Amino acid sequence: MARSRPQTLQTFVYRTLAIRLAVMAALVAVATTAAVYVIEGRNLRNLVAKEVQADVRSITLRTMEIVNEGEGDQRAAFRRALDEWMAANLGRQSGEFVYVRFHGAATNDREERRDDGYARIGPVLAFIGAHPLAGAEITQKTRIVMIAGAMHIYTVLPVTYRAERVGVTQAVFAPAAAVQAGISRDLRRSAVITILVVVVTSALLYPVILLLARKLVTFSRNLLQANLESLAILAGAIAKRDSDTDIHNFRVTLYAVRLAEQLKLPHQDIQTLIKGAFLHDVGKIGVRDSILLKPGSLDEQEFSEMKDHVRHGLDIVKGAMWLNDAAQIVGSHHEKFDGSGYPEGLAGQAIPLPARIFAVADVFDALTSRRPYKEPLSCEASVALVAEGRGRHFDPEVVDAFLSIGGDLHRRYAGRDDQGLRDELKTVITRYFSTGEILLD
Repeated sequence: MARSRPQTLQTFVYRTLAIRLAVMAALVAVATTAAVYVIEGRNLRNLVAKEVQADVRSITLRTMEIVNEGEGDQRAAFRRALDEWMAANLGRQSGEFVYVRFHGAATNDREERRDDGYARIGPVLAFIGAHPLAGAEITQKTRIVMIAGAMHIYTVLPVTYRAERVGVTQAVFAPAAAVQAGISRDLRRSAVITILVVVVTSALLYPVILLLARKLVTFSRNLLQANLESLAILAGAIAKRDSDTDIHNFRVTLYAVRLAEQLKLPHQDIQTLIKGAFLHDVGKIGVRDSILLKPGSLDEQEFSEMKDHVRHGLDIVKGAMWLNDAAQIVGSHHEKFDGSGYPEGLAGQAIPLPARIFAVADVFDALTSRRPYKEPLSCEASVALVAEGRGRHFDPEVVDAFLSIGGDLHRRYAGRDDQGLRDELKTVITRYFSTGEILLD
């Protein structure tokens, strides 16, 4: 029964929210960087496509000029035009065509130029071999491809002259190292700018979120205070029907909380225990005064009616969401570990743990308190009676925990009806119900 460490609203705001903002910033940066990469790649592809189109148009026009001059057939003219173009474009800044091949439309003639000095010419030729052309079905296309781990631009362009296809050009362009370095630099710069924008935006939003969180804490505190006041008023009203004071509720709540702490009960279960301890007899509001205030013993019929206070109590607390968990104690505080209790005859672990804890606290306070029909028992006699009920009335584990602190509880709380007791209970309630301590799911 390890005690859980509650996550406070402040922890959620300062830690969880900060982590989520950081994760969001990282995701946005990654997504934006990927988008920039795609856009930059598309821009490069379009740039090269236009450049290749212009080059092929220039080669085509020069080829037709050579043919019209009667200086050779179409293939020879294309070879000469290509040679002239290659010579004129040596040393271009954006990169180079490492492979160019011309296919004639009317014949299977081919003319190619390749840069055998290019370090990746072997993988380029293998790539070309894996992408054969399909004659009339060929259409213009340009795309980025990775060859031997480096970026290349693969282009296929039909060659036309006076609206008639005369062939098709297949080319591989290798962007210059400076171009690729520029792309990488732009990507890094874009990523840094994106991250900075997200961080700055998050930094600007964070104070606004904190302000809203503080207002939420204030509203929650006010609501909680109203709920606790209503809880105390309701418990006090019931106690006034049954006796002259509600001090029994105060003492038994403190007993139950200290016992729960000894058992290292989770924080949220202690909240449940406090609410249930205050309201355990709330159902007595539905019991007739002639039975509730009867000075003598109850007969069988009267006792049956008295037991109905459990059902009345469940009807009351289950009608309020904030009090719903108190039903564990309201409905089961008269159950016994051996199954001889009421109203359901639950036994063992079937009885909610908060109810098993409360049962020990309730009986111990009854034993050590003065009542109109009895004097308080001593600490030793009361502890002995609780121990006697181990495994029958009470959960053995709870009794064992109680025996280790019973004397201290008696010394601190038994028979007390003073302001100090009320102040300590208020401190306990503040500790477990403070807005900043409410568990966040």
